[in-house]
Amino acid sequence: MTPVGHAAVGYLLGRSRGLVPLVGVVGALAPDVDFVMLWHPAFNTWHRVVTHNLVFVGAVALLVGIALARRPGVGFARAAASALLGGLSHLLVDACLDGNASNGLGIAPLWPFDATMWSPWNLVEPRDGGPGWRDPWAALAGAWRTAVWELPVITAASLVWWRSRRSTTIAS
Repeated sequence: MTPVGHAAVGYLLGRSRGLVPLVGVVGALAPDVDFVMLWHPAFNTWHRVVTHNLVFVGAVALLVGIALARRPGVGFARAAASALLGGLSHLLVDACLDGNASNGLGIAPLWPFDATMWSPWNLVEPRDGGPGWRDPWAALAGAWRTAVWELPVITAASLVWWRSRRSTTIAS
């Protein structure tokens, strides 16, 4: 899933649970921070391992919770829960929509304790033996296969956001 799709899922989950939607977006985007290392030769073996696990998502949630603990209307618990829910959604989505299985299918949720890749089911046909992230442009060109799953979520998040902005403007 693209960053826009992950952000949409994090936003919708945050809104539906009465949490902080924008913090859910941060949590949902955090596991892909490893893309700063995209051009490193070992990136293909790191991606969906080092930052796509429960330890990383928990650490991000803890740090976000601490950073926003004194923010009025947010607090530690709501901020941490929002980031955690967003991060967990990222893990589940990537485990189920892996079209670039060049480092194994799914994610490694228990890394660093266990590097076993996990995918409860995969909704897109993976390209085994494809270029992986060694050729980022080819990998991104194959991302269109997840659009059938991603576009409805992005559309729903856009509508919910637009309605919330509109109702805030009308109430003012």
